[in-house]
Amino acid sequence: MLKKNKRISKDEASILSKRTKGEKILFAIVTAIFSVYSISLLYPLLYLFINSFQHPLYELLNPNPFAFPADWHFENYIKVFTLSIPGTGATQIYLWQMFLYSVYYGFTQVVIPAFTCSCVGYVLSKYEFRGRNLIYTVCVVTMTVPVVGTGSSALKLAHMLGTWNNPILDLVTHFTGYGLNFMIMYAFFKNVSWSYAEAVFIDGGGHFTAFVKVMLPQAKTAILTICIISFIAVWNNYERPLIYFPDYLPLAAGLYMIKGQAARQGNQPFYYAGLVIATVPLIVIYSTCSGIIFKNFSIGGLKG
Repeated sequence: MLKKNKRISKDEASILSKRTKGEKILFAIVTAIFSVYSISLLYPLLYLFINSFQHPLYELLNPNPFAFPADWHFENYIKVFTLSIPGTGATQIYLWQMFLYSVYYGFTQVVIPAFTCSCVGYVLSKYEFRGRNLIYTVCVVTMTVPVVGTGSSALKLAHMLGTWNNPILDLVTHFTGYGLNFMIMYAFFKNVSWSYAEAVFIDGGGHFTAFVKVMLPQAKTAILTICIISFIAVWNNYERPLIYFPDYLPLAAGLYMIKGQAARQGNQPFYYAGLVIATVPLIVIYSTCSGIIFKNFSIGGLKG
């Protein structure tokens, strides 16, 4: 059997290695197209990086936007942290504060929802109780309601609850357990055999032990995957902080506000340096964790 499998694998390898002239031409064309496409994606990052070292008045001194800096101004990455925007009061929000707020939002708005969605998805997929179908229906229906249609009512509710412009109290809103992450975790636990929990019960463990020590560790890769995807979305989100946290803006929202200010004050290279700082964490996370995402996601969803 082993020899047969080895022979099949060699035959498959030979088939893949032997291509017709037409196939070679097709592969060459596809490779060239995707190479050009990859370069087009990398060029904006290269443009940002190069122009972040320019002189503040480089557009007047050298109108060529593709030229390398005559003098590399590394101090731009120090001066960028002096950029600020006004808050609702007399306070100023500096870029280093925005970076800390981005880290805070990236942790609270990713880890907490991932854990609550895991809990809700596990309970609804493994336990039969009265109201189970109703809760599941509510979870699904809330995903179909347009966000634009609920924006004004959500903002009014935030003012009434005191969570507006208060990132600490806003943590309460992330313990819902709804959304796409819930659907992913629900589908994952639905495909996990209940025999694991029964083995825990036989050994004297309870439902909490079965979930924490047996079921949840099996879902750690799935949880890590949705955490990575959610972190990228939260890090790039600037609309919600602008509306709900005007005094605690993250990098994405702060740079959005600084954009016009930098153009008027001649601080465009500082703005580019801020964009580079905001982009580096995403590049690092995605480049190091992309393998986890691709291994755990298939065409139809998350692999079980």
